[in-house]
Amino acid sequence: MEYLGHDLTPDGIQPTYRLIKAIVDFPRPEDDVQVRRFVALAGYYRRFVPDFGANMSPLTSLLRKGTEWAWGAPQEEAFTLAKAWLSQKPVLIYPDYRLPFKLTTDPSKTGLGAVLSQDQGHGDQPVAYASKVNSPTVSNCSISELECLAVVWAVRLFRPHLYGRRFSIVTDHIALKWLMTAKEPVGRLHRWSLTLQEYDFDIQYRPGKENHVADALSRGLVPVTGERADDGDRPADDPVIGLQDVQSVTEEKVAVANMQYAAEPMHGSTPRKQSDEIDADVDGAARSVIQAAAVRRVEAAELGVVQFTDDYIKREQGASVMVQSLLRKGAYRGQRVYRAEDGLVRVELEGGDRTILPVIYWALAFKEAHDSIWAGHLRGPPTFERLQRMYWWPRMREAVQSWVAACQDCGSRKAKPKAVVPPLRSVRTGDVCDRWAIDVAGPLPVTAGGNRYVIAAVEYTTRYAVASAVSEHTAKGIARFLMGNRVFVYGPMLEIMMDGAMEFGSKATAELLELMQVKQSTPVPYRPKLLGLVKRFHRTWKDIVSLYVDEGQDDWDDVLPSALYAYNSSRHSTHGFQSNELMMGRRLRTPAELLRRSRVTHPVAGLHIRLTSP
Repeated sequence: MEYLGHDLTPDGIQPTYRLIKAIVDFPRPEDDVQVRRFVALAGYYRRFVPDFGANMSPLTSLLRKGTEWAWGAPQEEAFTLAKAWLSQKPVLIYPDYRLPFKLTTDPSKTGLGAVLSQDQGHGDQPVAYASKVNSPTVSNCSISELECLAVVWAVRLFRPHLYGRRFSIVTDHIALKWLMTAKEPVGRLHRWSLTLQEYDFDIQYRPGKENHVADALSRGLVPVTGERADDGDRPADDPVIGLQDVQSVTEEKVAVANMQYAAEPMHGSTPRKQSDEIDADVDGAARSVIQAAAVRRVEAAELGVVQFTDDYIKREQGASVMVQSLLRKGAYRGQRVYRAEDGLVRVELEGGDRTILPVIYWALAFKEAHDSIWAGHLRGPPTFERLQRMYWWPRMREAVQSWVAACQDCGSRKAKPKAVVPPLRSVRTGDVCDRWAIDVAGPLPVTAGGNRYVIAAVEYTTRYAVASAVSEHTAKGIARFLMGNRVFVYGPMLEIMMDGAMEFGSKATAELLELMQVKQSTPVPYRPKLLGLVKRFHRTWKDIVSLYVDEGQDDWDDVLPSALYAYNSSRHSTHGFQSNELMMGRRLRTPAELLRRSRVTHPVAGLHIRLTSP
């Protein structure tokens, strides 16, 4: 089977015969234009050829600006060698994710080289080759720094293959061992150390004289991505060089995006001196990653079902190198780490003790705190607040921001909020429930129940919101909403703000407000900013609902209650509390808080999916 110039065979992937024949039959170049064509054609299969850059350097040197045309023996040898190598149709094996990978790296002043391989019963066989040219700045680094950079670069390149799996790093230098055990890493070494902590690997030392392939790749290189190697701070979605597996990795977008760091305290903690921030034990221990044992739980959590309990967390804490290292140390940046009476490892924070969540559960926790219908895909601060009620791990805030920033659903719907400085005009709010704002949104797509408008009211002190889907916005509907959803639930109010729409300015509405002795305030016409509180709530619930409705958009009224739950149960930026907490005197609990303390089975998780699916 041919696919994008490659033959997919039972043994692996090979260059297709049609293009190989074109390379073999390519005539000897007579000018730099023909050389460029040949190098581009052969370079399409450079991932199949070790030491491709060194072998082709006599040809690529002819393409440099100002170089005179001179076809000699070195060029002829490179031209012939490229044809001969590719005519053998080299094979890259298919990756088997049930078996461990081996990543072999070796740097030089010229560049970086790496080979991803696997032993599938016939010895080490290549999955992909990669090489990269160093910039002049990077070339001036010490060999220890280059060795560390090579590992960080290669791990990021092959991240879809390596993330969440145990693998081995083969290197010809002890710098990487030094990096992972250094007590006071600083600068770039510190950042690289934090980057590697999310991976689960062991280090195998191999002298350079035995590390032939990676050694050759690093000393004879081709800039395979069109960019030069930098100091290792590459984005997590840097393209993988070499053969990538065909399966989609979109379901792992969060895992690729959210765990970039592994060593920062929660907001409000007391920082220590920089030299004491991270010691060798924590550096080496924080490399716990999601393991194969969690696959079923991850599958059950695709719609936000968290089906891990305290017993599960306790078991995984015992297997987590990071958690055990923190426990042995007994403290982290001045915060006490201890094992509680129930067996869970916790950390003492200013806001109360929190359970240290092993890395294996981070993705599930993120799904519940951000992606689920209970959370509503709200932004970073509300997501972080939901998580930090129960859990803690190093650098959790940045992990949350990374997860939210990588959420494709949020990116496709929400615009970046503008930083607006409000006018210096205070609004007297009074006591809770004294002052409300009411507004109608619509018309919207007609639902199966015939609804096409939403009447919403927001309380000024707590920012608590109530809303109801209606089929028409009439004075009768407004009166029914005020009495049924507002007065008979939260009691009479002193003042209500509404615009000059006909249903609000009707005689029936005026008589109802007079009967309840409610003061009616109407903003200046065509100045919706004066009703900004409820107008902003309209945008929030629309953002939430849009992420869960069907393509026909005829069920948004079914999702509206969950949007209200997500809004009222999240931390509001104005006062720093849940709106429900200020209104009702208690926080709204999430399913995760209840499931943690119960025995959860897969049938229960399936039922939870059906009940919470939008």
